Amino acid sequence: MSKRIGVLTGGGDTPALNATLKGIALEAEELGYELIGFMEGWAGVLTGGSYVRLNPDMVDENRGGTLLQSSRTNLRASNKLGEAVDNLKKLKIDALIPIGGDDTLSVGSALSEHFTTTFVTKTIDNDVGINCPAEESLDYTKIVNYFCPGFPSAAHLVAKYVHDIRTTAYSHNRVIFVEAMGRYAGWLTLSAAYGGADLILIPEVTYNPDKMAEVIEKQYRDKGHLIIAVSEGISDANGDLLTESAELDSFGHARPGGCSEVIADHMKNRIPSLSSSVFRHQVLGYMQRCGSPIPIDRDTAIKAGRLAVSAVENGQVNHVSTIMRTGLGLEPHLLNLDQVLKRGEDGHVIRRDTDSRFYEAENFSISPAGIGYFRPIFGDIPRDHMGLGLDKTTIE
Repeated sequence: MSKRIGVLTGGGDTPALNATLKGIALEAEELGYELIGFMEGWAGVLTGGSYVRLNPDMVDENRGGTLLQSSRTNLRASNKLGEAVDNLKKLKIDALIPIGGDDTLSVGSALSEHFTTTFVTKTIDNDVGINCPAEESLDYTKIVNYFCPGFPSAAHLVAKYVHDIRTTAYSHNRVIFVEAMGRYAGWLTLSAAYGGADLILIPEVTYNPDKMAEVIEKQYRDKGHLIIAVSEGISDANGDLLTESAELDSFGHARPGGCSEVIADHMKNRIPSLSSSVFRHQVLGYMQRCGSPIPIDRDTAIKAGRLAVSAVENGQVNHVSTIMRTGLGLEPHLLNLDQVLKRGEDGHVIRRDTDSRFYEAENFSISPAGIGYFRPIFGDIPRDHMGLGLDKTTIE
């Protein structure tokens, strides 16, 4: 008997969501499944929500965002898990595939206790998964969920914008702070190394304005301009976000953002040798999560989507379709949910931090091990020598 499966996309959009949907639709069609796409994330499975019947021709894997749209609906907080289960059963859905990050998966995990569920990860923050144990020698094949679909494309955009803004920084002798997303994880900001960022500040390391001012002043004397990539989730010595909205989302998260302006102001006050006009800031915002996926992101996302449907076919429920690094490259692997997600006592997912081995805090830079992490995605870091080596003569 043919199965009827459902799919939804929750949380923030990424460039690779439609690619994952494409893989799900292709595999469902090959297996003779009927595929139901629920609109606007978890809101789509509630009374009053809407759905569509999906086939592969409807999904453009080269278009970013999600055909099914999304939302940050929290079924746990609203006590509507039961309503969702009842509606899924009413629609005769045999299994559900939620595509999402830590919040979507935490809701899905609770739902999976009452309904057949299998997952695919996505997030530009790259904070879903588990690092190679710190007490062991670094082994990239032991990183659980090497990257989340959507992350490589967003990282590519961060690197691109950091690279492109160099022309302005050089032309006007600026120090420009470029702010990347990522919430409390620095994976996305670390990718700015591939755009030639001079300094990188990630949220896993406590922000020390005096130390940063010292390094900026020295490097500015040598280079005459700087690009500094900072994560939106930077905290001060007390552990408080430098900036955040007073508004909380449906999962209780503060909204970080705006720290680049705060840090620029700190540097103006701490480096009197430089005019305050030297310092500028740029928040990348939604520009880093939009547009088409890069090929490696698109192709692995399609494979991950296919694998999730195969899991349903094989009865492997409550599993996650992840990306793993092997001797053959980056390939999707099916793992039990508890192998992918660390959870606190309240059952909420604990986000994955940037592996400390990938960052050199003393130098505000990516480490050789960090370059090794990105190498299967981007290769080695290109060098940008704009303005260096000019033979200048001073007018007496």
